[in-house]
Amino acid sequence: MTADIWMIGRIDQFAILGAHLASQGRLARWDSFWRHSSRGPQTGNVLNRPSRRVDANLSSVPGRHILPDLLGHVARKCRLPGYNLASDLPLSWLAASHMPATARIMHGQGNYSLPAMRRARKNGVLTISDVTGQLAPIRARQLGDEYRAHHRKWREISPFLARRRVSEARFADAVFAPSETVAQGLATCGVAESHIHIVPFDAPLARQCLALRPAPNVAVPGPPFDLLYIGDMALAKGLATLIDGFKTLRTRSGPAVKLSLIGPARDCARSLLAQLPNGATWHGPQAPNAILDALKTADLFVFPSLSEGSSLAVQEAMATGLPVITTAAAGSIIKDGYSGVLIPPRDPNALVLAITRLMQDRALAAKLGQTAKNAIATQLGEGYGNRVCAAYDRVLTRHG
Repeated sequence: MTADIWMIGRIDQFAILGAHLASQGRLARWDSFWRHSSRGPQTGNVLNRPSRRVDANLSSVPGRHILPDLLGHVARKCRLPGYNLASDLPLSWLAASHMPATARIMHGQGNYSLPAMRRARKNGVLTISDVTGQLAPIRARQLGDEYRAHHRKWREISPFLARRRVSEARFADAVFAPSETVAQGLATCGVAESHIHIVPFDAPLARQCLALRPAPNVAVPGPPFDLLYIGDMALAKGLATLIDGFKTLRTRSGPAVKLSLIGPARDCARSLLAQLPNGATWHGPQAPNAILDALKTADLFVFPSLSEGSSLAVQEAMATGLPVITTAAAGSIIKDGYSGVLIPPRDPNALVLAITRLMQDRALAAKLGQTAKNAIATQLGEGYGNRVCAAYDRVLTRHG
């Protein structure tokens, strides 16, 4: 098979996709930050951090760039404003200078693709922009009121790169979105609906989560009822809504309910974490094994996010068999009342009502969890790489 796909992007879903394409002989080049095999030699924390580890057959694929990685690392350490510019722009320029001769499709993700897209189009190569989260105009609408309520102003890390993401999406021959929520946002930002393809992600721990939870016990158990949140501690994730809702639950139920929070803290949320109510515990970032343990022992996963592309944490909770309460803005595949519960963003009362309902009706909670688990099992059976390749075929049929 011809190596006809040229990827430009970071090491998240692209690591899964790259391995799939390489196994099919379709990956011509993958322009990304420095990457290496997890089985390779240890080369220090900067180059060998976990987010850079890939399948062994990907570590030598052309297109791994050390300079943008180092520049980005230094910019973050120095806390430079718009630090993403230091890594994203050099990577985009380097990628544009190495177009593979056999490429039929250039698949770009992040802020790295516009120069390469322009060159690809001049050479008859189809271009795809992979938009993993909401574009800046949509995020501003989703987050502005919440930030103002906490006497803050929502700002993008780099307005320049935010504008370029919009330009890439509008320029591309096709746009991939991980959820219907993001697809709607793209259309609002001026992307033609006929160019948008919904291609759901696979969560990194989902396969391990499928094996975690035994058959649920629907008998009324004793307290406490364990709520779990996994994600950044940030206003954008609905953390204030979650804490306000939990305060109400704690007042009504006392120690019969508790809340565990797992994830790194953002500056905007530190004041909230400093005043957690009794029964709520912030555990900080945790290793994958600890996350799996937390998912296994929880009774309910809560994720009232205000803006997402498609929450991987929600998928992992679904795969575990946990009932999930989240928002449509989280971009999940949950169907309200069937595989989970959807509530409006920024609505603590709706969150309290949803939690109380599932606390009181354990049979319903177990049913929602099992349906969610089945949905993720089906999605994993399809495979992210296969979904992307099917979307490639649709793009080639339409434009090729």
